[in-house]
This record gives sequence, C-alpha cells and structure tokens, in this order.
Amino acid sequence: MPLNLVRAPTAGALWETCVERFLARAAVPSRPGAETPAWIWLNHRNLQDLLYDAAQARGHPGWLDPPVTLFGQLTDRFGIRDRQVGLLTRRRLVSRYAARFGRELLGRAPARGDAVIRGHMLDRLLGDLLPEGVSSDELERALAELGGDDFARRRNAWAVAVYRAYLGSLRKRGLLDPRAVNAHIARRIKEGGLRAAVGGARELHVYSIASPRTRRRILAALARQEEVEVHLYLPLESESDRFFDTLADGTEIVAAPREGGPGPGDGGPGDGGRARAPGPVHVQPVPDAAREMAWVARRVKEILAAGRAEPHQVAIVARSGRDNTHRAYRALRRAGVPATARVRTPLDEVPALRALLLVLRGVGRNWDYRSLRALLAHPYFDTRVDLRSVDAIAALRRVVGLEGWAEALEQLQPLVVNKAREVRGRGLFPDRVEKDIEAFRALREVLEPLGEARAEADWIDLTLALLKQDRGLFRMRRRVCDPVEERWEVVRSDQRGILLLERLLREWRELDHPDDPLPPAAWHALLGKLLQANELVLSTPGQKGVQVLEAHDAALVPFGHTFVVHANDREFPRAGTATGVFTDTERRRLAALGLPLAHRDETLRRERGLWRAVTQQAGPVWISYRTTDAGGTPLLPSLMVPPHEDADELPRIRRPSDDQDPVTPAEADRRAAFAIHTALGAPDSTERPRIAPARPERIARAVVAAAAEIHRGPGLERYPGFLLPVPAPGPARAVHPALRPNPWNGHLRDPDVLRELERRFHDDYRWSAGQLEAYARSPFTFLVERVLWLEGVEEAEEETTPLTFGSVAHEILERFYAEFMGRLPVSLDGSVETRLAEISDEVCAERAEKGEWLGVASLWEQTREGIVTAVRD
Repeated sequence: MPLNLVRAPTAGALWETCVERFLARAAVPSRPGAETPAWIWLNHRNLQDLLYDAAQARGHPGWLDPPVTLFGQLTDRFGIRDRQVGLLTRRRLVSRYAARFGRELLGRAPARGDAVIRGHMLDRLLGDLLPEGVSSDELERALAELGGDDFARRRNAWAVAVYRAYLGSLRKRGLLDPRAVNAHIARRIKEGGLRAAVGGARELHVYSIASPRTRRRILAALARQEEVEVHLYLPLESESDRFFDTLADGTEIVAAPREGGPGPGDGGPGDGGRARAPGPVHVQPVPDAAREMAWVARRVKEILAAGRAEPHQVAIVARSGRDNTHRAYRALRRAGVPATARVRTPLDEVPALRALLLVLRGVGRNWDYRSLRALLAHPYFDTRVDLRSVDAIAALRRVVGLEGWAEALEQLQPLVVNKAREVRGRGLFPDRVEKDIEAFRALREVLEPLGEARAEADWIDLTLALLKQDRGLFRMRRRVCDPVEERWEVVRSDQRGILLLERLLREWRELDHPDDPLPPAAWHALLGKLLQANELVLSTPGQKGVQVLEAHDAALVPFGHTFVVHANDREFPRAGTATGVFTDTERRRLAALGLPLAHRDETLRRERGLWRAVTQQAGPVWISYRTTDAGGTPLLPSLMVPPHEDADELPRIRRPSDDQDPVTPAEADRRAAFAIHTALGAPDSTERPRIAPARPERIARAVVAAAAEIHRGPGLERYPGFLLPVPAPGPARAVHPALRPNPWNGHLRDPDVLRELERRFHDDYRWSAGQLEAYARSPFTFLVERVLWLEGVEEAEEETTPLTFGSVAHEILERFYAEFMGRLPVSLDGSVETRLAEISDEVCAERAEKGEWLGVASLWEQTREGIVTAVRD
C-alpha cells in the first residue's frame, strides 16, 4: 500500500483536510464486529478533542470503540507489554558498564560507576540509537568506517562495548528501555501487525508528526507494508524534508484559501470555518518577562471579551515549559481568564519535598540558627516552639546542635524570670519559655536519630518512612491534604510529588548500594540532586481554557489566535547542546553513514520546522521577545522573527492608560491611585474622581500612608509643637489636620501608658546628650528603641563584638588597678606582669563560665590574646 503525503500552508488547512477525509471514511460499522474502514493516529489529546468536536458538528454518529489512537497508546495497540526499565536503573547500568569498559579500553573510568542521579555522557548516544532500533553491530560497522587515531578507535570500541552490554543486560532481565518503543512498533509493523493494530482498517491517517526524529523506522515500515493505505499530513515548508520525499509515493498540496469564508473563530478549531492562507503576524518587543506576560494576558482578555474566539481557540506557546508556561498561566489567572496548561515543576520546588529537604539540610548543618528557625517557622511542621525564644538565644550567642539549643533554652529561663537586660523587650514570659523547653524536648527526640551516619540503603528507607508519616512532627500524609486559601493546585502538586519521589526511591532501593556510611550532609546533597534532575508534570483540571502549551505540543494544532512568547535568539529556535562523546563533525559523518545521530545542522532545521509548525496558522499570530534579561543585559530576537519596528517596544514604566480597561486587580488599583493623584493635582476642580479599585482597603491604606509620608519630614519643622512633648510658645497658627496629634501619627492617650511614661521620664529625669540627640533626630525612633525597647532580630556575630572586647578589657583594668592602686608599679615586669596575666585569665574564664557569647571558639582564642596584648600595652 502506498504512503501519501498531504501538505497545506497552515495548520488549520491541514487539520481541516485530515478531518474531512478521515470522517468521510470512518463510518460506524453496519454490524457488530465489522472492521472499521479508517483509523487515525494523533500526537496530543487536544487534537483528539477537536476531532470529536468536528465529528459532532458534522452529525457523525459516535463510536463505541473510537478508531483514534494517541502515539502514547501505540504500545497497547501493538501488544508491547514488556516491563520497562526504570530511569535510575538505566542510569546505573549505563554508568557501571561505562566505568568497567572505560578501565579496560581507555585505561581509566570516565565517570562514577554507580551514578543514578544524572545520566552518563553515553546515555545521550543511546537516546539517539534506541528509538531507531540500531543494533550494536550496526553501530560497530559505522564507527569502523569513521576511522580516526588510536584514541578515537579505543573510544569507538568503548561506546560499542557499553551499548552491546546494555542491550544484553536488558534482554537478560526481560526489560524494555522506553526509548526503544518506536523501534519495537516498527518491527511489529514489519512483521504484519499493522492491520490488527488499527482494527482491520484499510486506511490510516497520521497527523501531527512535524519531524521524523525518533520515528524514522516507523515511517519507513509504514511505507513498505502492503496491508494499509497510509496518509501522512505535513506542513508545507520552504525547506522540504528529503526523508519524507523519499518515502512517499505521491505528494498532494492542499490549495489555500479554500472555498467558503472563515467562521466565527477565524479558522480556529471547532468553529466550522474553512481553512485560509496564513494569517497576519504581529511582533511585539517587550522589556522583560513580567511585562511580556501582562501584555499577553491583556490581549487575550480583549479577544475573549470581544467574542472573537472561545478560550480553547487561543494558544500561548513557549519553547520551554519550565518557566514560561508557569508565568503565562499565572498571568492569565490573575487576569481572570480560564487557562489550561501542562505545568512542569522540578521536584525540589514541590512544597512538600522542599520541606523534606529543609529537615535534612538542618541535620546536615547540625541545626544552626537559620536551619532551625526555618524548620520552626515552616507551616508543614507543628513544633509548638515559639520563635521568640530561639531569636533571643541567637541574638545572644551562636548555638549549634540540638543539645546546644536545649541547654540555651534552659539558660534563657532564669534570664526571663529575672527580667535581665539581655532579653528586655523581646516579648518573653516565663510560662512561655517553660512550654518551649518541653516542646523542644519532644522535638529533639524526633530529630536526634536523623543525625547519625547511615548506609545509602538505610537513608532511602528512612526517607520513605518520613514521607509515609501521618502522625508526629512530619505528618506528611496529612499536611499535604490541607489546602491553604483554597489553593488546591498546591495540594495536587504535593500529593503527586510525594508519590513520584516514593516511586523513585523504591526503584533506587532495589539497586545494589555501597556499604560506606553517608553523613547527613552527603545524603541531603544526594537527594537534592535527585529532586533537581526529575520533574513533576501536571495538567490543570479544566481543559477548555486558553491553551498554554510547549512548542512540541502545539505543533500542527490549529488555533484561532496564537501567541508565541520568549522568541529570543537561542531560545526559540533553541540552539544545539553539547555533542557528548562525538564531535559535531563526527556526528554529521555518522549520520551520512546511516546512523540516526543528531547534529547541529539537523537540530537547527528541526527547530525551524517546529517554529513553522507552530506559527503557520490561519488566524493572527503574535510574537513577543524580550529586549533585556533580569540583569539588564540586552537580548536579541530570534532569527525567525519577521522584520518589525524596534520602536514598538512596550514602555518600561507601567502607567495605566485611559483607553484601556484594567485587566488585573493590581491594574485596577493602580488606575484608582492615578485618578486620585490627578484630582489632587487640580485643586480648582470641583469634580470628584470616579474610581473603581479592585481592593478598596488597599487604596485606603495607600492614601493614609501617602498623607503620612507627605506631611512628615521637612514639613514638620514648621510645627515644633508636634515634635516636642509640650507645645512651643508663640502665637496660635492654623495646623493642617494631618499634623494635629491623633492616634495615627503617634498621639498617646491611654491613662496607664501616660502614667508609665511619667514615672520613667519625670521632671527630674537626667537626659544624656545621646538621648536628646536621638529624640531630636526622630521621636518615633526614640519611642521604638528607648521607650519600647524593640530591636530587630539579628543573629549574634561570629567574631567578638567591640562591646564585648571593651567590656573584658575594662574589667581586667578595673581589677588590676583595684589591687595595685596604693602601690603603683613603675613598670610591667616580674611579679606585676605575672599578676596581670593571672587577672586576665580569671576574667576571661569567668566570662566563659557565665555562658556569655564571646564569639566562635577558634576566633575567641585569637581575640583573647588581642585583648590581653592591648591591655598590657
């Protein structure tokens, strides 16, 4: 049977042709058990939904067993049910074979032989060979023709040996590398299994293959089989792919525009319109990512508000989904636009798993102040330890270790009971500290066992146990089920992230492990790398919102309006990455010899094809690129971006425009604030501004804060009575209402407060020069620091503070002169110098015994010598 190519200038035209021809042939069988006339293979569920919508719009009767297969379902259709090798097992096998044969053939091991966190450099080579079913003998013959010096020949033999051993190990274990699925499907087609896989259909329509990469052998098998007629739908590209042309018996180009005008969706999916020629392309330079997403959200909301398209007919496309799809989805949600996205998140950014890493980081750092405070403040852990106690201890001294913190809490209690100066103004009470001591004792019992060194397998078991806890400190199973502010997406992310990590850890546990004990810090680093190297992919619950897609998911999918974001140089199209064990020149030569290895030219051509598969739409296409990065470095647009005016860049200052409605709550609030500002700038106007803030309480607070900022500072110099406790004498003057004493600018009226101030600052109170200067400089700061004794939370310095340095030196001098004042020596020698050294040792020892923070022990020894030397001099 022939393989026919069908090409069209736009995704809409290509899809419309595919749908019409498939539905014309895919009639419901007249009797049960009869064969289906036609079958279709699709790449994405979006296309499956569009096909069902089109069938319903045309009155096509439904299927009990739809003749539709997604590429991810082909393994079931072809009966490929081999157990697949896990990701970590694959990495371990490749790394160990690479190390073993590296020592034999290269004289050294190129990498660790037990790596499971990241793939070996040869793993990328295997990723090119396995989808096309290249055997180790084929690889050996091609590398033999490649030639090279002695090192190149030994390297080639090393690559062949590792590949052959890896394939043999999979066969021995009865495993299938998931990257080899396409090769197995091609073999089943070659063996005559296509007809059964498509339900006995005589026609197969294949849509959404934008590039032959990883599917060359499947396409070649489809072209050679004699059972089913295959129709392959491809975009009409300026650079025709020779591979497709060599396979096809004929090529049909769909004319555009076709008869019939566009429907209400501008040729978008499911609108009933007819395909058109490529739509207009608009280019918008933007200053940064935030302005880009805000601009896209505004344009999308305008399109939906005007009724020019349904939400699912609008697409926002990014080449990479890790950052840009996140940003676009959040921008649409803030604008109140329904959106659908597949969000990719590294596991180390999942909140529940970040909390787990937080615990292990604290164990690895021996619970210094920052790691302990982060644990106590984390909402996922209910430790019942008040942060004020820990902050007070950290401000007095540096503490590490659970035992050290327990002792510090015990030492803090008498200071709080005696109302010592060190803890004054920190909001500490004896009963609260007592509860903190009890709560920390329970916390210590839970955390202390984590500080022991363990073998790798034991650490895996311990981590699995922590993930499964539903009681005690961690309670991971219960915590992740409680939504915060109805943010169910966080709950989904936590739950799925925990399940994915458990699956990875269980697979890791089944591998063999070294017996060497790992300290907690090493396990934290190892687990952190594992989480960084793996991603969680979640689709949003709603499927009919604005489609936020990565480029490979949006290829050849017809949309009414398409936004391509972050179209910068080396971003989209993406530049080629490192070539691995072979240079780019060698990869090009091996590709010419028949090996399916990617090289720079092919990568660029494939990226350009992906760009065209996304942007060749019947409806309008908006392309945005960023002119600067986060650091202010200028950026260039992609070479695929059409010519445009650079002066059309969005302004860098966000100012609400009168001719645009606000899109987000922040824009509505900003518009209201500018309206008030404009009205205040025209005092003669009697018309009050009409404002519609999204959050009136924020505008009210902003007005109060603005009034306070305007009327304080230089303006207060004209009203000395506002600064001083007693109004200054002089003629009465009109005072602005904002400057009159009131509860919002510091007027104290409570009788108990006034009595306490009168007791502390009575008429005979002796004001120092420093106090008067502090009050004159800022009465409010004086109130905070000298009256309320409020201080910021700061950790004690590692080094000895100048205050401690001077205090120790003064105490040494005081004791020395108290002893020698009546018989002052003429020089420091003999018994006098000996006595000075003894006094210095006594003072320093007493300070250390009292628990006073003198600095880190190693630094204090040096500082101590410096103090003694300074006093002696």
